[in-house]
Amino acid sequence: MDISEIKQRLELALRPVEKPPTLEEVLEQVSTRGVLRGPVDWVFPAWMLYVEYATQRIAETFPLSEEEKRQLFHFRDTMKQLLLEAWMQTKEKLAALYKAVAEGTYRLEGKRLYAPDGTWMEKTNLVPRISIHNIGTSAYFPNVLKLPRERLELLQLGWRASDEGKMGSGPVMATTQPWQILAWTALRYGDLYIRIASVNLTREGVSITIRVKARDWSQKWRKDEAIDLVVSYFRRGEWAPLLTMWLGDGTVNQKKILHGKYRLVIATKESQKLGINMGRRLALVATGREAFVKLREAAGIYGVLFDVLNAHKWIGVKLATDDALRATYKLKMTTRKIDVLRKMYGQFDEIFTESSYTERQRIGVVVVAGVVLRLELVKNSSGSLRARRYFRDVRKALTAAKRLESAGLRPNIVRSKANYVVYVSLSDLLKLAERDETIRKAIALYLAEKAKNGTPKQREIVEIILKRYPLFSIYESS
Repeated sequence: MDISEIKQRLELALRPVEKPPTLEEVLEQVSTRGVLRGPVDWVFPAWMLYVEYATQRIAETFPLSEEEKRQLFHFRDTMKQLLLEAWMQTKEKLAALYKAVAEGTYRLEGKRLYAPDGTWMEKTNLVPRISIHNIGTSAYFPNVLKLPRERLELLQLGWRASDEGKMGSGPVMATTQPWQILAWTALRYGDLYIRIASVNLTREGVSITIRVKARDWSQKWRKDEAIDLVVSYFRRGEWAPLLTMWLGDGTVNQKKILHGKYRLVIATKESQKLGINMGRRLALVATGREAFVKLREAAGIYGVLFDVLNAHKWIGVKLATDDALRATYKLKMTTRKIDVLRKMYGQFDEIFTESSYTERQRIGVVVVAGVVLRLELVKNSSGSLRARRYFRDVRKALTAAKRLESAGLRPNIVRSKANYVVYVSLSDLLKLAERDETIRKAIALYLAEKAKNGTPKQREIVEIILKRYPLFSIYESS
């Protein structure tokens, strides 16, 4: 990763926050993607707010003795204090590193970038990381689920087959997802050692990695042994270990579930053992709504905890199995993603370098309000067209959207893996084409090229568009 991108990420991490996080904002992130990301002055308070909320809801939901409630709230207070201390340390380190990068006084040694005062970060190709030092302590988490030992071990097994590691002779969990901390400790209750391990510099700000060791438990299984046991239980019709393995290393796409695409996919080195090997160490374990029904049934009382935690993967299970919730979420999806991002990050007027003149002259490229967009056929049920632009930096995406709005358009932003995609729909392109001959010609030439050289599906979509909007047919024979 080059220095300019590291500087951008440090700037995002240190960006001032206009107001503290609200519980609604925090639960939105936890329920849609699991992890909390944003400026350092937003993420740490967000974690603290979530821990406060979740522990209170656990106390209200499960029948706990007064001593168990005391233990739970002590766990809450311990977590909040650790997060507060890590917040202060992180801000100091971020400030030192940013100053060094901005002034060019940093030095590189191997995979580390150092500031003059000795502060360092790991300069990796994917996510740069800042280690947090000496912020950890003991805490105790009560047995809130009261599961029979046999059932408890089945659920522990799945976590061991996925995210759970081993430190010394005991189990350990490291995660950036706050719900996972509580879900895992509920099965590894008792004496814990909690440490704020690191802060990661993402394209949206920072995320926090917390490591918890369960000191009252010994690690019973090797990783490969745990995976084999999950497979064995699954083949015999026992889904509980598979549930927690999926909660650890499984993937969930709430949008696809809402569209009736039910696929249970888990990332594992032993993908061929678990299901159909999809490549990239992904195993397709099961398909169909019934698979998610089985997961929900296997959870039992553990599912009540996930309801409390608003865990994004569990919401995927419920979307597949709860028609009322599906209807609610479909209404929720009408909220434009650009509005969500603006609420989270505010408005930007970022300067970014546009593509070269040669790029602008290529077929399929249009320029609107100084933003270079690429045309793209949309393979939906009726066929459509849009213009889009990929950004790695959310600030630049929001700036581009603002420019497009200045031209009277209604852009939106969606995520595509690590990118933010700014796009305008066909209705906006029609408005542009009616008032701008250059854009009308660019669209017409693009459609003509796809009609000639595109795939059968692309040619079919072009035919539909040209029948509906003959203004693009004028250049078809050019």
